Amino acid sequence: MPLTPSSEQYLPADHSAGNQDVVVLSERDRALHEAAHELFASRGLDVPLADIAKAAGVGVATLYRRYRDKDLLILEVYREHLAYGRTLSVEANGIADAWEGLVFFLTRTTEQFLADRGMRELILGGYGGGAGWARGSSHQELHEALNTLQEQITHQLESLVDRAKEQNAVRSDFQPTDALLMSAMALAAAPVKASGWPIAGQRALQLLLEGIRPSR
Repeated sequence: MPLTPSSEQYLPADHSAGNQDVVVLSERDRALHEAAHELFASRGLDVPLADIAKAAGVGVATLYRRYRDKDLLILEVYREHLAYGRTLSVEANGIADAWEGLVFFLTRTTEQFLADRGMRELILGGYGGGAGWARGSSHQELHEALNTLQEQITHQLESLVDRAKEQNAVRSDFQPTDALLMSAMALAAAPVKASGWPIAGQRALQLLLEGIRPSR
């Protein structure tokens, strides 16, 4: 995303996923976000804040002045990536053939998770009730954002799954929440080295997709 002529960008003002107000994101904040995302994506959300500050070329005190805890940094860094997940669910639900929509959504989200360890930990951690990486934090903002995201995606998937059942494309007991479970299972089958993807992951996902087909 290019900087504006004033070297500023805009993001939602608060830490809830649904708020449409914006605040100016400075060039320094953008550098912090980019450094943090690179480390989160490669090493996971447990990466120390000191490493993020060093990679961004700022002091740890500067980082703490901008973000009162790590959870808020994680949320702001991944705000656009969470929005991408919502976009995928809307696009999937817009596909007339419901089975093709499900395949599209599961393939794209699984690829996103595999390419970004932090995103995988954020989504699956929230799904498992373990979101929150800041010591002493209630994780309220993270949970609210993840809950909102889950509601928005589930709304789209409910419609998609209902259409898939009407088209006799999936088993009658298939549920919208099973989609995330399938992505997690496909990721578990993928090798540690990214070079093994997409072959191993695609094969695992293919087998899982065959498992939700109705009996013929």
